[in-house]
Amino acid sequence: MYVVNTLAFGQGISVSPSRIFFKGEAGQTVSQAITFSNTSASALNFVASLKDWDRDSLGNKVYYPPGRQSASNATWLSLSESTIHLNPGETKRINLSIAIPNDPKSKQLTNSMLFFTQVKEQQGAIATGLNVNVVVEIGIQVYHLPAGLAGGELEFLAFEDKGFIDLGIEQRVRRMQVKVKNTGKINKDAYVRFELTNTETGEETPVKAVAMAMLPNAEQWIKIDLPGKLVTGHYLAIAILDAGSQYDLKIAEKEITY
Repeated sequence: MYVVNTLAFGQGISVSPSRIFFKGEAGQTVSQAITFSNTSASALNFVASLKDWDRDSLGNKVYYPPGRQSASNATWLSLSESTIHLNPGETKRINLSIAIPNDPKSKQLTNSMLFFTQVKEQQGAIATGLNVNVVVEIGIQVYHLPAGLAGGELEFLAFEDKGFIDLGIEQRVRRMQVKVKNTGKINKDAYVRFELTNTETGEETPVKAVAMAMLPNAEQWIKIDLPGKLVTGHYLAIAILDAGSQYDLKIAEKEITY
């Protein structure tokens, strides 16, 4: 098992890690600690729940009831505590365990989303879920990553110029988008870096990189907004797909005219 040691922050609360990757074989049970830190001056209460999830064609998360999706591992998971009470300044750890079944699904990447929902008591017990107000919700991505899965690659499938888009008063952008496919059996994080060069003057216009995350065998559109106000002329747009040092850079080009 390995974890991504980043923090999820709420109102006076930090939760770590934000992603958990369990590694284990069928028949094994593996555990991971989740750390809560209450940095506020008030007591905080949370209730846990699980959902299935995937991403749509634009990379947005879509949620489903637990156990519904074919790649779900929600029914394999258990918590040492499903309700968490934190006093002001308190740090607490609970254990998340995964019991990996003897099931064909245990040989593929599976996932679920573990939510911790902050609630305020109102004349009722938190454990019942009755008479509470939801304040903030923090999600942790939970994966089971069996050994031997093909890494595959990220590939460009398309590069499109969507023209000028009006975003509001005096907000106009030139929108490009690239379509990317994850050919592997594991999830991948990457950046799409963008270069825009005036082919007549050689001047380069800086464009902010776009972070992306993809599940196995997924296809996803990545939108890149260019400045709407540029010198009239011909430009070369270059998209660079960077999934880290273990993968080759992928490059796509498109000529556009302002």
